[in-house]
Amino acid sequence: MTPTPELETNLLGGVDIPSAEDLLAMRESNYILRARGGKLTRVEAEKHLLPHDPQANPQAIEAALSPEGIVYVRLASIMCRSADGGRTWDACPLSDRIDSFQVLSDGTLVAAGVPDGVERGDCVTFVSSTDGGRTWRKISEIAHRAGHTGGVYAIHRLPDDTLVCGISASNVIMEEDKYVSGEADVHVYRSADGGATWEGPTGRICTWGSEGNIARTPSGRLLAIIRHQRPFLPLDPPDFIEEFRGRGAIGGPYKNVFLVDSTDDGRTWHNFRQLTTVFGQTRGHGAALSDGTVVVVHDTRYGPGSPGSRGMISRDEGQTWEDEVYYLDRTSFTGSYNATLAIEDDLLLTIGGWSDAGNGWDLVLDNTHFTAIRWRPVLH
Repeated sequence: MTPTPELETNLLGGVDIPSAEDLLAMRESNYILRARGGKLTRVEAEKHLLPHDPQANPQAIEAALSPEGIVYVRLASIMCRSADGGRTWDACPLSDRIDSFQVLSDGTLVAAGVPDGVERGDCVTFVSSTDGGRTWRKISEIAHRAGHTGGVYAIHRLPDDTLVCGISASNVIMEEDKYVSGEADVHVYRSADGGATWEGPTGRICTWGSEGNIARTPSGRLLAIIRHQRPFLPLDPPDFIEEFRGRGAIGGPYKNVFLVDSTDDGRTWHNFRQLTTVFGQTRGHGAALSDGTVVVVHDTRYGPGSPGSRGMISRDEGQTWEDEVYYLDRTSFTGSYNATLAIEDDLLLTIGGWSDAGNGWDLVLDNTHFTAIRWRPVLH
């Protein structure tokens, strides 16, 4: 069993969670809220709307930072680009379906994607673009193991342009929402030629993982921020199942953000551990600053409080976490995602999706917005 972390994330900072009205007022103003030491304070933030994508929902976001500091944000049907740290944006239509992506030193975008006219199948396809995401061409593919299906967890670019890609694959069989058989793993592949060829699998990040990103800390450690979600399994003790059902878990014990470390550029992974403890604090995205601070911004689906993005802080490269939380936005759609990047001068750029149209996929189409928030954690 996974040990429960020392820090519970239901009431970080020792302050009651702000009301929906207070969070809405915050979202429309140039500040975010910070809870620490029993106090709720305002933190200055700069906010800018991205171009509207009528096909987007609040989960339709991936982002990457080029070595030259250009920010790219992939929404559902457009690629947005900012050359001034998220203050202004231009956009171009996407001709292909793009998942996780990175930007190489020469400006080439490499993505896991599906070329136009091709259906997702038994492999992960990689595409590249040399014109800022306007056009793409297929460069390679990785076949899933026989009998497995899956997709890309995340792509990370090392300083030498080596690409580290986590691919999730599953042969799990469920009947009436109950586990029958199979396994689900996230394995690592590596490319030293811009995604043209891949070596692997070279290691396993974790089981039952999907969604998130990989951040590189100042010491060179890679920190995988990953959604861990699994059903109740036959070997789970009855008291374990009863405990998690009593904490609001539905269908399984975990729907949370977990962390995993690598100290050899992603070849091997260790120290799998839980970050968020509330069921439905599900998908996190993180960034590391030059002083060793790591920020993970995660969604909150089922409470406590209104759905929205909340930021957690570590001062030691993700090994321990502060009793502190930042409230960044408010949404009516449970499961609204974000992407968080460290840009110039250790400034954070969080791009968060939100909607006030209600909690349904059909409701948020053409009613989803993305806000770029420029902010800094408070030093203490």
